[in-house]
Amino acid sequence: MKNIFINIHGFGSSGANSKAAALIKNYPDHELISPDLPADPLECLEIIDAIVVGNIERPIVMQGSSMGGLYSMIMHIRHGVPALLINPALTPATLVRNRLGETYEFANGDSIVIAQEHVDRFAIAEKELEEGIAENKIKQGHLLALIGEQDELLDQNIMKSILKRAGAEIISYDNDHQFQGYDEVSLTDERVKEFLLSGRG
Repeated sequence: MKNIFINIHGFGSSGANSKAAALIKNYPDHELISPDLPADPLECLEIIDAIVVGNIERPIVMQGSSMGGLYSMIMHIRHGVPALLINPALTPATLVRNRLGETYEFANGDSIVIAQEHVDRFAIAEKELEEGIAENKIKQGHLLALIGEQDELLDQNIMKSILKRAGAEIISYDNDHQFQGYDEVSLTDERVKEFLLSGRG
């Protein structure tokens, strides 16, 4: 049966990101859902949750990059769907807090001034993630994380510590936060390819 890939972009990016393009190029026989998401993390989770629930009877594989990795991991905790995480941003409240007062430009031309309310709402999402890990809601073999060791945005030692507590499989690459060349990795790395095509339930 064909998979449904649900691609979740990072903060300020769009559903037409390079990670979605890689799936379209490499796996054209499978269905792709790649929504444009707002800045608010709780709105994002509501939108993504509705997509997952609406397709739960079919084999779903989540794919999330950066902040989209956080959202994908939360969907795994809620629904048990497999999730491929690409440089996941798992401490979002800290990341956003460090940019308080800055104007953040979005790929679609929108912009926001980062305020305390954004920090607070990301903290709610972060708490759900932490509680899910603490309550052992991670299904073994259903989380695969691709970590760029040259990531200029994330402290990958912190991200790997969280992922190891969750029991995720981690593959490290000599790559940056954008994870250049993902189109090739998703086709030629057998562990990644097998995860995307397995249709784990």
